[in-house]
Amino acid sequence: MHTLTGYVEHGDARAREFGFPTANIALEGEDSLDGVWVGFVRCPEGYTYLSTVSVGRRVTFYGEVGRLVLEAHLLDFTGDLYGKLLEVELVHFLRPQLKFDSAEALTAQIHQDVRDTVAWTAGHTQFASPMVGAVGAK
Repeated sequence: MHTLTGYVEHGDARAREFGFPTANIALEGEDSLDGVWVGFVRCPEGYTYLSTVSVGRRVTFYGEVGRLVLEAHLLDFTGDLYGKLLEVELVHFLRPQLKFDSAEALTAQIHQDVRDTVAWTAGHTQFASPMVGAVGAK
């Protein structure tokens, strides 16, 4: 497991347009964590959310020169996290970063990543417990 912290900043809202709003945190020196992960995001109010987390340079849109960003899609979350300090725990690696030929192909993969996140968590009951906030419990 890996734990990262940072303040949520505005992104370019592409994931929101695809139906997957994300909390974006700029990273430095975390290239070894590049990929898509099952994660848990702890919010300042004490709630923890199951999340699908991408760590990478958003190569579909920016190639290898994009800045390194953590993008967390918090399942069952609605609200505004801009400017908030979050703690993100990466608990299971799902797949490496990929470059997609179209926004549609990327969106289809994000749908699959979210399904994989839920399925993996269901199979690992220590993470599915309400005590660790699989659905936003304190």
